[in-house]
Amino acid sequence: LGIEARLQAKVTADVEAGCMPPDSDAEALAGHILVVIQGLSTLARDGASREKLFRVAEIAMRAWPEQPDHRAT
Repeated sequence: LGIEARLQAKVTADVEAGCMPPDSDAEALAGHILVVIQGLSTLARDGASREKLFRVAEIAMRAWPEQPDHRAT
């Protein structure tokens, strides 16, 4: 399996385990992860500061689904 397929499988497993919301789009999230990693790599290669890379990563993580609150059940 390629990296994206492995990431998709991991997200799917986490959804099935209840660690992520049931409506999480595993395929899109796997693609999102790869795009962010590749973009961060390009920025770093082009001389972006560590601070900027962390800010970009923080914004990218806002697209990540929130973990279900198991205490509410």
